[in-house]
Amino acid sequence: MAARQVYSIREAAANNLKRFAEEFGPEWAMQHLVPEVLDMVTNPHYLHMMMVLRAISLMAPVMGSEITCSNFLPVVAEASKDRVPNVKLNVAKLMQSLISIVDHSVVEKTIRQRLVDLNEDPDVDVRYFANQVLRSIDDAAVAQS
Repeated sequence: MAARQVYSIREAAANNLKRFAEEFGPEWAMQHLVPEVLDMVTNPHYLHMMMVLRAISLMAPVMGSEITCSNFLPVVAEASKDRVPNVKLNVAKLMQSLISIVDHSVVEKTIRQRLVDLNEDPDVDVRYFANQVLRSIDDAAVAQS
C-alpha cells in the first residue's frame, strides 16, 4: 500500500509540473521548473531518477524540440546507463515518446544508439522495450520512404 501511495504522489507531482509548464509557458518553466527537476538526478536513490524521467515524459511535449534536445535528452541518455533495470526500462519507454518531439537526425544520432545499447542489457525487460522502440523507429523510417 505504501509503495502505491508514493507512486501516486510522484505521478501527481509530475502532472503538476506539466500543468505549470502549460500554464506559464516554456520560458517560465525553463527558469523555474526545469533546473529543479534536473537537479534531482544527482540524488543516488533511484526513485528520484524515476521522478525525473516521468517529469521529462510529461514536460517534453510542452517544452518542445529545442529544450528537449538540449536539456532533457542528455539526462535521459545518461540514465540509459543506470545500474537499476527499472530506470533503464523507463528510459526505453520515454525514448518512444521523445521520437515524435525531436528531429529525425536526433533520433538516429542519439536515441537509436542508446536503444541499441539497451537492447544488449542483461535485463530481459529492458531488452524487450528497447527492441520494441527500435522496431517502431525502423517502421516509421520505412513508412516515410
